[in-house]
Amino acid sequence: MTESRPSKASQESDTGTPGVAKRRPRMAVIGARRVRTGTGPFLALQAADAGAEVSAVIGTTRASAEQACSWLAERGLDCDGFMDWEEMMAGVAPDAIILASPAGTHLPWLKAALAAGVHVLCEKPLLASARIDLQAASRPAAEDEAGTIEISNAFASAGLLLRENCQWPFTLGDFMRLHPDADLESVTYFRMLMSPSGSGISRWIELLSHPLSLLQAIAPGPVELIDPHYHDDCELRFSWRTATRNLECLVEIVPDTTYPRPAVYQFGRHEMRREIEEDSYNFFFSSEDKRIAAADPMPLSVARFIAELIEVMATGAAPIDEGLVRRQKLLGILLDARPETTN
Repeated sequence: MTESRPSKASQESDTGTPGVAKRRPRMAVIGARRVRTGTGPFLALQAADAGAEVSAVIGTTRASAEQACSWLAERGLDCDGFMDWEEMMAGVAPDAIILASPAGTHLPWLKAALAAGVHVLCEKPLLASARIDLQAASRPAAEDEAGTIEISNAFASAGLLLRENCQWPFTLGDFMRLHPDADLESVTYFRMLMSPSGSGISRWIELLSHPLSLLQAIAPGPVELIDPHYHDDCELRFSWRTATRNLECLVEIVPDTTYPRPAVYQFGRHEMRREIEEDSYNFFFSSEDKRIAAADPMPLSVARFIAELIEVMATGAAPIDEGLVRRQKLLGILLDARPETTN
C-alpha cells in the first residue's frame, strides 16, 4: 500500500461561482472493514460515487487495513491503508473523514479530527454510543448533551463540518409517492419497526436515531418527550411534543435473522415497508396494495454531505446542525428511560 495523492491542481474544478474555488474533497474512512453489519465500506464507495476522492482507510492492524483496501479494490476503489491517525495524516492529509468505527469509539476520533482541521461525517449516534461500554452504562443524558453541544460548537467555530449519517428522512419522498393522500403536517401517530443486531442497550443505540430523525423531519424544532416507557425491552412508547404538534409514537424491535432485515414505518394510517432484492440490492417500498422502486437512501445522505462539504471548503463557514444536537439529547433521554434491570 503506497501513497497515492494527486496534485492540488489536478483536484481543482471550475464550478462557475465567481471568486469561489471548489475542488473534490479528499477523504479517509475510519472503520472501512466489512465486519458484521458495519456500513464503513459502503459509505466509502458511496462517497466516491458522490464525487469525493476516497484515498485512505485506517484499520486497527495492518492486516485489517489491508483487508479493507482489498475489499474496496475489488469494487474499483483504490485506497492506501494505515494503522493510526498520525500515519494517515502524514501520508494523505484528508479534508474529511467518514467515521464508521464501532459504537463507543467516536469521541477520540472526533477530537483528533477537530485538532487536525478535518471535517467529519459520523455514523449514528455521535456520542451516546459510549453508553454501550459497561463503565458508561449509567452515564446520564446531560453528559451526552453537553458533550455534543461542546464538540458541535468547536467544529463550527473552526469552520469544520460535522454531520451524522441519518438516511431515513431521505425516504419521505418515496413515502409520499406510495401514499399521495397522506398529510405529514397533521398526522398524530408514528410507528417504526426494525430488527437491529445485538442485544440489550446496544440494539436501542443502533436503532433510535432512525425514528428520531424521521420525527424531526416532519415535526422539527425543540421537542419534549412525554412519558417514554419500555415494554419487555422490545417496545418503546412516548409522545413527541413540539410547540405546534403532538405525535403518539411506537418503536418496535422484532427479532429476525433474515437479510435484509425488516424495516417498516408508519405515519397515521399509512405504512411503508422496505424491501431489498438481495442479489441486485434494488430497493423497493411497499404498502398493502402498492409497490414502488426506490433509491437506497444512504447514498443520498452521503451525497448531501459531500455537496455541503464542497461548499464549506470553499467558503470556510460551517453552520451547526441543530437537529443533530437535539437528536443526541433526545436519544439520551430515551436510553435513560430503560429500566435499570435491563442490560
